[in-house]
Amino acid sequence: MRIYVYDKTFEGLLSAVFDAYTSKIFPDALHGAEDIPPLMAGSAYTVATGRDKAERVYAGLARKLSQNALDGLTYAWLSELPGSDWVIFRYIRKVFDSSVSIESKLTDPDVAEVAHAARMTNKEAHLLLGFARFQKTAQGIYFAALAPRHNVLVIMLPHFTERFADQEWALYDVNRRYGIYRTQGEYREISVDDAHAEENLRTAGRLPEEQLADTEALFQNLWKSYFDAAAVTERINPKLQSRCMPRRYWTHMTEKQR
Repeated sequence: MRIYVYDKTFEGLLSAVFDAYTSKIFPDALHGAEDIPPLMAGSAYTVATGRDKAERVYAGLARKLSQNALDGLTYAWLSELPGSDWVIFRYIRKVFDSSVSIESKLTDPDVAEVAHAARMTNKEAHLLLGFARFQKTAQGIYFAALAPRHNVLVIMLPHFTERFADQEWALYDVNRRYGIYRTQGEYREISVDDAHAEENLRTAGRLPEEQLADTEALFQNLWKSYFDAAAVTERINPKLQSRCMPRRYWTHMTEKQR
């Protein structure tokens, strides 16, 4: 059993594909450096991640796939579903080894699984565009904390870039403990180093009061009042609300914070 060990990045995965085709020796499994190898594992090859290698593989895929299918591969990777990297590796091999397009061949289990993972990721990103709640910090930055199942922040960027073009804002993933901050037309990856703030985001869904703008508490209360006033008591349907607005997002939604 031959194992490829890589750095668990998308660039690393594409580099693994490049090395496999270069050596004409294909792995039976992919593992990260910290993964525990199988009991009966044979030789292991460590992939050296290289931008040139990854770009060549991606360019090859772009020649054989539509833009939707190419985006679907990225979305499948961002799903972070168990084993998704190995599924994507097999999918890419089938793309290169086939003389015809395979992207619509949903009877193939790898094609179907990539499509399913991409749909799940895209669906959650779309939902969170409506469920993201921004808080204005004392520094004037609009900050939204999210807890997505999939790694969707990068997919959400174009939406908020278009709508908040003249403002500084940040999206923060509390599950993965990283965020993306936009200022002066540029994106920067950020983290929350304050342990108190990190815990508050995880449990209460918001930054500590001392880190918020003076007027933020007022606007949050106004939003909660509007939410309550707009509800028709006789037509409240908790089950329907939970289906349309999944409870796993409620912690970070202002109107659900009491």
